[in-house]
Amino acid sequence: MLSLENSATQFARHLLTLYPKPEIKKVIASSTTNFDKYQSDPIQFIEKKLGITVTPDVQKMLESVRDNRITVCRSATGTGKSHGASAAAIWFYKSFPNSRVYTTANPYENQKILWGELSIMVDTHSELFAGDKITTMHVERSAKDFITALTVPTTGTDEVREGKFSGKHHEHMLFVVDEGDTVPDFAYKGIEGCMSGGHVRLLILFNPRYEAGTPYRHERDRTANVIHLSAFNHPNVITGKNLIPGAVDRETTVQRVNEWCRPLADGEKQSINTFELPDFLVGTVAKKKGTNETYPPLKSGHYFVNEQSFFYMVLGRYSPQPEQQLISREWIDNARARWDAYVAQNGEIPPVGTMPILGGDIAEQGKDFNVRCARYGSFIARFKRWNGVDPDLSADMFAAEHQDLGASVSYIDATGIGAGVAPKMQRKGCTAVGVKVAASPTVGCELGDFAQLRDQLYWAYREWLRTDPGAMIPPDERLIQQSLTPTYSIANGKVKVMPKNSTEGKVCMRDLLKHSPDEMDSVMLTFAGTYSALGDLDLS
Repeated sequence: MLSLENSATQFARHLLTLYPKPEIKKVIASSTTNFDKYQSDPIQFIEKKLGITVTPDVQKMLESVRDNRITVCRSATGTGKSHGASAAAIWFYKSFPNSRVYTTANPYENQKILWGELSIMVDTHSELFAGDKITTMHVERSAKDFITALTVPTTGTDEVREGKFSGKHHEHMLFVVDEGDTVPDFAYKGIEGCMSGGHVRLLILFNPRYEAGTPYRHERDRTANVIHLSAFNHPNVITGKNLIPGAVDRETTVQRVNEWCRPLADGEKQSINTFELPDFLVGTVAKKKGTNETYPPLKSGHYFVNEQSFFYMVLGRYSPQPEQQLISREWIDNARARWDAYVAQNGEIPPVGTMPILGGDIAEQGKDFNVRCARYGSFIARFKRWNGVDPDLSADMFAAEHQDLGASVSYIDATGIGAGVAPKMQRKGCTAVGVKVAASPTVGCELGDFAQLRDQLYWAYREWLRTDPGAMIPPDERLIQQSLTPTYSIANGKVKVMPKNSTEGKVCMRDLLKHSPDEMDSVMLTFAGTYSALGDLDLS
């Protein structure tokens, strides 16, 4: 039996077929857009008007969009985040008069995932959109009120591309950014400029592959409400029944536990690389892929993660060392803990009898910093920074640091404006070496040759953190964030670390950090003398 509302809608459509007059269209449109009562209850809207039941985690996401200016949804794969975001877009568009919803994703193919879900909802519940104009990735009730997709530009300057997302102002606006970790910062900067007034919300959805980028910074800096979607919380996985078709299921999850993890051995301690198996999965089995064999029943207790994809695909959390991330969070945490333990016992007095090696990163007279790193064997002291001075004055300041600390040698960035710093330090009696990081490398590693000297020195810093049981770094948030940001790739047998500055549209450290990795650069320069071909580095 049809509800009164559905009967009325069908009758109105019948009238429109017989008498397609503007006044009847107006009646139909007004009869299907009066949903003000749902402004404070997105769950009721999507259940009653869209006929959708979402998971408790997605409910939290919807309520967060209602209550918070910015919501970051950090999710495992297959948990229904895009489906929930599509429902949120329709709820916002229908419940608020004078409303606009903008969606974006990068690359363009990712936009189709969100709009695939949204289009199904529009087609299934066409009575809600009677009188609306519906085209590809666009739904509107007027030229001023709509849901529409924004494409991330791939050409032009950042300022020009930012303009694609800026200048949008309306009484009620919702921005939905899917696969948010792949969306460039210029898009977020444009959106932020639109959020200065009115009732505006931003929903960012992503899988936490690495600790960098705008979504991560919102979480780190606590500038957004964070919703966490884990496969272990999904009803399909909890019950073992496919209550929500197409979402993550128990069989796949149990397969991944077996293939990508192992139970802790007797006496093995828990760490950031472990998790506790939920009780409802204890004793469950799954078939091995491509065979009729089954894995042994899962045991209770804690498991060690061997495959880093498990963290973001199943647990919905950042991996301690995502695939091809240069430096692991665990290495950083260990080096930090050792520094704190050392200082608690000795104060910030460097190891006695050890002469420091200095690394100097040179900056222009802008917002970037000149940074002095002093490494005493395995101990790195707090950094010294300054900016707003020319390279000639910086040379004097580095020379004073060299002499005051009794450094054995200073390795100074000799690229561009830093070319004259090391020679001036030498004239003042310092043992200073100019290092051009774009020069050819002097050694390789087990993965292949390095593309340039910069990659070699970054790798030396990585290996020091990884292999030196005494490595200690100070409590410097800039260094920690910089160290966790770069990834590396291997192409044609050469190891290449993420570039500092943007080249050919590729992601770079400066874009992700919003500043230059000055501290990390000064640290890696202290490793320039590790190699026998030291003379090849003296390019001053």
